Amino acid sequence: MSRLLMGFLATAVMIPLCAAEETESVDLRYRSYRTWSLQLPSETWFPLQDGIRIPHAGGDTFAFEYEGTSLKVDTDGDGELDRTIKALVDPKTMVSSTRVILNGTDKSGQPFRYAARLRNDADGWEWAPGGAMVGTVNSQAGPIPVRIIDQNGNGKFNDVGSDAMIVGNTDHAMMLSATIYVDDKLQNIAIAADGKSFQLSAYDGPTSEIDMSTSFNSKAVLLSSVIISADRKNSFDIAAIEGPVRVPAGTYTVVAGVVGLGQHRVTISAGRMKPLKLAADRSKKFDWGGPVASEFQFARVGNEVQFSPRSIWYYGKAGEQYSGWHPIGKSPEFKVLDAETQVVLKVAILPGSC
Repeated sequence: MSRLLMGFLATAVMIPLCAAEETESVDLRYRSYRTWSLQLPSETWFPLQDGIRIPHAGGDTFAFEYEGTSLKVDTDGDGELDRTIKALVDPKTMVSSTRVILNGTDKSGQPFRYAARLRNDADGWEWAPGGAMVGTVNSQAGPIPVRIIDQNGNGKFNDVGSDAMIVGNTDHAMMLSATIYVDDKLQNIAIAADGKSFQLSAYDGPTSEIDMSTSFNSKAVLLSSVIISADRKNSFDIAAIEGPVRVPAGTYTVVAGVVGLGQHRVTISAGRMKPLKLAADRSKKFDWGGPVASEFQFARVGNEVQFSPRSIWYYGKAGEQYSGWHPIGKSPEFKVLDAETQVVLKVAILPGSC
């Protein structure tokens, strides 16, 4: 009997104990924004035409009719135009704009709200999302706000690589990602189909480290730098984290970015940048920013060389492109040289630099 018991105990200690995977569930609620300040990495305005195409129990569209700056709207999806909205006209741009909140029932019978921004410009009436699903994630430093935006305008909030999300106290969004960076570690994020909650769990895949913030050469502040993986599953705003950031290994490209100095803002796009290849268990410090080089188109008119500020393109050290750039203090110099002697024939500057 004693021999049998000892044999049982020896077998028992050899059985591994499997710890359950720790997960955190976060509830989300919908919030509409009266004043829109969120900066989306791939914002799109959709043609309004006959309505906003958000699926609901009564159909696939919230109907609209418009005439001039007035809109008639089916706000509850029952097919009846129940509200008239008068848009405001910006006296400088002459663009009409307003907002509306749609209320409906989804096809599973659950009520929902959806805010839309509306504008009427040279392309006619257009709309874009005007709200987000919001919640908070617990961290060692306290609650971290999370916002998820239906960037592609299909009424869902779980389209990884197409929708947008904001993690932290900023208005700059990144693409909706399958992983997020919280408490200096990577976590998987899985958003429910109805967008009303998500779950976090530890990420255990191969990782790489990249530093794009401390190596950015500029007098301005890097406010946002959004990268996305080639499979569009992982996206991060590298500028939101000082120093090296650990991300899932893979190939990434820059989606969008913003630099600022005072009230001035300049946007960044990939331009001629090569993809960032981040190998597993490796570290990369990305060298970009200034000096900035410019290229421009010109026309010869008699003995003159003419060019427009609208036909000038600015590129950084790594090939990234800058748009909306207005140098502070003085304009850059554009030199016209003799092709054979390299003698400077003319120096031009742009007026109205700020």
